[in-house]
Amino acid sequence: MTRQVGGSVFLLITVFLLMPMSWTRRGVPADTFKALNNRLRTLNQQFKRFQQMTSTHLQRIGKNHNVTNNVDFKFLSQQFERISRELRSFREMTEHSLNSLKSWTKSLQKKTNRLHSSLSNMTRALWQNNHHNLREIHKQRAALTDLSHKIQKQQSQIDSLESLKDQVQDGMQDLQTSLKKHQTRIMKLESQIQELLKIISTSKAEDPFNSIRKQHGVLMRHVQTQPKSREHRIRERLLLRSTKQPQTTIRERQWQSTTQPTVQAHEELFQLPLRHKIPHVQSPKEEAKICNVGSMLLFPSTSTENYAIFQKTFQTGIHELSICTWLKVDAKYVGTIFSYATENNDNMLVLYGHNSGKLGLMDFVIGDPTYRELPSQNILDGEWHHLCIIWSSIEGRFWYYLDRHLISNGSKFQKGYEIPPGGFVVLGQEQDSLGGDFDVAEAFVGRLAGFALWTRTLSPVEVSGLADGKGVPQGAVLSLDDVDQMSGSVQHITCECLEHCV
Repeated sequence: MTRQVGGSVFLLITVFLLMPMSWTRRGVPADTFKALNNRLRTLNQQFKRFQQMTSTHLQRIGKNHNVTNNVDFKFLSQQFERISRELRSFREMTEHSLNSLKSWTKSLQKKTNRLHSSLSNMTRALWQNNHHNLREIHKQRAALTDLSHKIQKQQSQIDSLESLKDQVQDGMQDLQTSLKKHQTRIMKLESQIQELLKIISTSKAEDPFNSIRKQHGVLMRHVQTQPKSREHRIRERLLLRSTKQPQTTIRERQWQSTTQPTVQAHEELFQLPLRHKIPHVQSPKEEAKICNVGSMLLFPSTSTENYAIFQKTFQTGIHELSICTWLKVDAKYVGTIFSYATENNDNMLVLYGHNSGKLGLMDFVIGDPTYRELPSQNILDGEWHHLCIIWSSIEGRFWYYLDRHLISNGSKFQKGYEIPPGGFVVLGQEQDSLGGDFDVAEAFVGRLAGFALWTRTLSPVEVSGLADGKGVPQGAVLSLDDVDQMSGSVQHITCECLEHCV
C-alpha cells in the first residue's frame, strides 16, 4: 500500500513537471511558465509535509493493527530528488531549446514579413504594369482602327481619282478629236469668208445676199439663235485657246435656207451653228480656281413661288448625312436652304433661318421639334461661302463647316435616330405640309451652287477638297443635276466654275 501511495505521488509530480513543458511547446507566455515553477515548489513543500504526515499516519495504523512499517521513505526521497534533478535538467534543456526556437521563430517571422512585403510590392507593380500594358494595347488598337479607316478613305479617294483620271483622259481624247475637226472646219470657213468678202467688194449697188440668192436660187430667212449648251461652251473655250487665231467682228445676221441649196459650200456657210461663229472681242474673265460646282440655282426675290423640286427622293432610311453647298445670300437672313418633309413630319430634315427672331442664326432640324442652332452671321455679307453640315446617328454627333473651318460641333443630337425614306425634297422653301404651305418669311433669296447631299459622313479632307475645288466626293445621292422642276422666277444656270456663276 505504501508503494502504491509512493507511485501515485511520483506520477502526480511527473505530470505537474511535464505540464509546463507541453504548455511551453504550445506557446504559453513566460509569466505563466514562472507561475507554474512557483506552484511546483509549493507542491514540493506540500509533498514533503504530506510525506511526514503519511509516515506518522502509517505508524499509527501499524501500531493499531500490529503491522510492521517497512516503508523506506529515505529511499523514496532519494529517488524523488534524483527524478527532480533529471526533470530540472530536462526542463533547462527544454527552456534552452524553446528559447532557441523562439529566436529562430522571430527571425523566421521577420523574414516572412519581409518576403510578404516584397511579394505585395511585386504584385502591386505587376498589376500596375498589366494595367498600363492593357491601356497601351487599347490605345494601339484604337490607333490601328483609325489608321485602317484613314487607309480605307484614302483608298476610296485614290479610286475616285483614278476614275476621274480615266474620265479626264477620255474627255481629253474626245476634245482633241473635236478640236481637229473644228480646226479643219475653221480653215474651210476662212476660205469661204474670203470668197464672200470678194463678192461683197465686187457688188456695189446690189445686196450681196440677193446676189447669192440669184446665183444659187436660195431663199433665206432669219434664224433665232439658240442658247449654248454647257458642252458647247466648254468646247468653244478650249477651241479658242488652242487655235489662238485673231478674232474678227462679223455684223451680218445668220440665215438659213428654206430650200435645198445648189452649192455645198454655201450650204455649210448658212447652216453653220452659232458656236462656230467668230465671237465679238470680249474682256477676259477672272481666272477660275473652283471648277467643281457644275451649275447654280438663282432665287432672285422673296416669294413663296420661288422654289426647286428634285425628281427623286430617299429610297432607304438615313443614319448619316452630309449636306454641302456654295451659297450667296442676298437678304438680311439666310432663309430655307433645304427642306425634307414626310407624311408624319413636315420638318423631318430642314436647314433654314427665318426673317424673325435672331437673324444671325439658322436652325438645323432633324425630326422636329429636335434641332440645333448654328451661327450664320458671317454668311450675310453678300459674298460666296462654302457650307457643309454633317450628322451621324452614332452618338448623335454633328459638325458645321464654313469655308473649310469647323465652326461648331456636338453630340447627343438624335442619337440612334433614322430619317425615314419616301419624303418630298424642296430647295428654297420650308414646307409646313407635304410639298406646300410655304411662308414668305422663310424663303431663300440668293444663289446656290454645287449643292450635293451624301448619306454618309464626309471627312475633313473631303470637305476641304470641296471648298478648294478639288473634285466632288463619290456617292452623292442628290445634286442640282437631279432638280426636276423650278417654280416662279428660279433660274438653273450652267457654270462649271464658281467664278463664272454670276
